[in-house]
Amino acid sequence: MQITFDRKTVNTCLQQKFVLPTYQRDYKWTVKHLQELLTDIQEAFLSTWKPNHGRQDVLGYDSYFLGTIITTQVAQGGKAIVDGQQRITTLTLLLSYVHRLNKKQPNLSISPVDQTIRRRVAGQNEFNLDMDKPRHDLFDLLIDGPTDDDELSAAVDSIQNKDSGTERLWSLYQEIDNFLAAEIKDQNLLPHLFDYLTECVCMFEIGVPREQDGHKVFVTMNDRGLKLSPIDLLKGFLLSSISNNQQNQAAHASWMDCIQKLKGLGSDEDSNFFKTWIRSKYADTIRGKKRGDAPGDFELIGDSYHRWVIDNKDRLGLKTSDDFSNLLTGTLPYFVNLYCQIKHGEQKYDENFPHVFFNGARDLTLQAMVIFSTVKPTDTTSDATKKIKAISYFLDYLATVRVLNGKENTYDNIRDLIFELAKEIRDLDVAELKVKLSERIQNERDKVDGITGATYENIKRQDLLHLLGRLAEYLERSLEMATGVGFSDYVDRSRDSRTFDVEHLIAHDFADANADIAKARGKPFSSTSEFTAKRNSIGGLILLPRGRNRSMKDMAYTDKLQRYSGENVLAQTLTENFFKNQPNWTKFSTESGIKCDPVPCADISGLDQRTEFYRQLASKIWCKEELERLF
Repeated sequence: MQITFDRKTVNTCLQQKFVLPTYQRDYKWTVKHLQELLTDIQEAFLSTWKPNHGRQDVLGYDSYFLGTIITTQVAQGGKAIVDGQQRITTLTLLLSYVHRLNKKQPNLSISPVDQTIRRRVAGQNEFNLDMDKPRHDLFDLLIDGPTDDDELSAAVDSIQNKDSGTERLWSLYQEIDNFLAAEIKDQNLLPHLFDYLTECVCMFEIGVPREQDGHKVFVTMNDRGLKLSPIDLLKGFLLSSISNNQQNQAAHASWMDCIQKLKGLGSDEDSNFFKTWIRSKYADTIRGKKRGDAPGDFELIGDSYHRWVIDNKDRLGLKTSDDFSNLLTGTLPYFVNLYCQIKHGEQKYDENFPHVFFNGARDLTLQAMVIFSTVKPTDTTSDATKKIKAISYFLDYLATVRVLNGKENTYDNIRDLIFELAKEIRDLDVAELKVKLSERIQNERDKVDGITGATYENIKRQDLLHLLGRLAEYLERSLEMATGVGFSDYVDRSRDSRTFDVEHLIAHDFADANADIAKARGKPFSSTSEFTAKRNSIGGLILLPRGRNRSMKDMAYTDKLQRYSGENVLAQTLTENFFKNQPNWTKFSTESGIKCDPVPCADISGLDQRTEFYRQLASKIWCKEELERLF
């Protein structure tokens, strides 16, 4: 069997024509895989970049190895991918983002990447990567579709017969911007990073004569030639340290049960668990901010957690055979069950732990680490429950305050802050935790008022949707509305025409808006700048299902108002009928102190009134008193 072995840059590799065998067509990468890929590439880029480097300097950087793909020539031309489809597809997705960003912001002077995505063949555009029609339609929109994000979302929703892989690709595409490091964005290094991605990130392509030969190579690489994983090495170290046969058998059974539960959560969740658990309870250091700083416990655990445990077994209290046995039969199962509880809670709303779900909806992936840091196997069920509720609430508060004050909650932006918090509250009892978290909220309580400065322009659409969804959810639950939508549906992006979007109360035409205000006997806007500012303010926004949002987009506010009575609670509270027909409003308003009146006219006074209403709601949702109630 003749095998070729060729090193290729992303640019060179993706300009080939790739065909996907039927068994390779499913796309399975998750948000975590995309985040890890982008984080690794960006860290490799930043480790070499210096402030005096230009884009030509970037082309001389050391290569970053992205792995191996296996291909074979096919009769219809091009190459079949035997192994590596996930990476090739993800890189095509990333380069589609680069292409669209170049269209939206030509001033960045990003190098064209068209040839890596598709080519012109016989007068038609043909993607380099073979695709079924729904996926082809998605990439067509990413390349040639509207530059407005809302219009693009609407167009993607209209794609017929989307398979789960295409849905997943669209979901990941919307996360790419969140995973680009603030350090790179703030220093205008995106063109440099994308040069690095296309010209310095490399893969090794193994070419085989036939597809069957590719399977043989794949099996050899992934079976007989595969090194033991960190999980296997950790298992061997822990079990080999238990001398009693009976204890060893019990520990082994416990280990297998734990791993099975973790694998049931999804790909790589067993490794994610061990990194989370070890960092939360035992890590003390993290890499500094200066270039060249040595990795700390946090990074070392991420790279080789099994080696870190072996080298730091004393920190884990592992000295005798009994210590190892107790760890595997007591401590480990406790935290595995807790991890499963958290992960399930992040995916599906649980009334007992609502903020776990809210944080999951933000992709606050470090939530489990902070909860682990303070919860102990010796806690009573009541104390553990209070800790989970309080920690998840505080993280929700912290993330909200950051959004309202112009900060991002991406992994890279919040990692150090979350790790320091985990160390600060590590192993505290309930009373100590209450004091610590209450002090933190008290010191930052005024920052929730930052919601009055939130606008359609200065907050990312996803964060704005989350924020308005939380206000609506709070009202629905407080008023015990049987017809409430629920936060889960507000933020679900896969409901097609029923997907909720952020809706402007006022249409975009200045003259038409003033005419409608005059008709309603309000005070017209004095200038286009005043109109634009108020139109985009938080008080000028609600949520509507995408289908109805489109149908009312250009309507005058007074005409929309007649339809709002049949919509969700944020729309209903603009109308007089809501306060006539909602029996629980008076009681809620009296007990909470929250005031709201109908808004018959969307002028400055009406929109400011709405902004104040939203501020009042936020001050009840995110406050010290609510945290203390959870204790």
